[in-house]
Amino acid sequence: MYDKTIRVILEGTVLQAKQIKRQQMLNAARMLFTDNGFERTTMQKIADNANVGVATLFRYFPKKELLIIEVVKEVIEEMVPQFEAIAHASKSGYDKIEAILDAYIQYIFSANLQAVTLLESFEYYMAYNPVEEKLLDEIRQSYTKIGRLITHSLQQGSSDGSITSQKATHLTIQTIMNVFGTAIKKHAFISLLPDTIVPIPSKEELNELKFLILSYLKNKGDTM
Repeated sequence: MYDKTIRVILEGTVLQAKQIKRQQMLNAARMLFTDNGFERTTMQKIADNANVGVATLFRYFPKKELLIIEVVKEVIEEMVPQFEAIAHASKSGYDKIEAILDAYIQYIFSANLQAVTLLESFEYYMAYNPVEEKLLDEIRQSYTKIGRLITHSLQQGSSDGSITSQKATHLTIQTIMNVFGTAIKKHAFISLLPDTIVPIPSKEELNELKFLILSYLKNKGDTM
């Protein structure tokens, strides 16, 4: 019994050490991907920044594409708790959608700008570097978590009367995520360029887009 207990403790310690080392590699990769882009970041540079041997890095992540997917998933997953808090708040469905759009906007006007830029960079990377379908499915699953929370808020708005029921559709959900989400990512990415080359959407313009979406959704008979 004693030997078994010691073995369990040792196995747990080894597992924890592996998890810490894995996260160390992911942190190094994320920093380098953000600073240098996916293409210019080598596995050797990641290993050096993570203070591990390149052979160790390859044992955890046999190819760079796996690291890229894990980093992108991590960035998306970091957004989920904020959307969960909104979806579970004591508000009308309409107010939750407004809060979700505000959260999208606030996300790029905070310390998260680099994270949003990383997501946009990943989309450009995919355009020139085909990614395995099963790996893309992992990204889709992470985005789906946010989609479900938007769905929940729209359905609630349809039920409580704050959102026109005919407009609480799958198309609306996709529009919010694709049109509004894309506008946010484009803003983050373009902000890296001089505005004399590419005009950067202002916060006011993003708020105007939010207003247009909310005006479309709002039940005009609702007196809230």
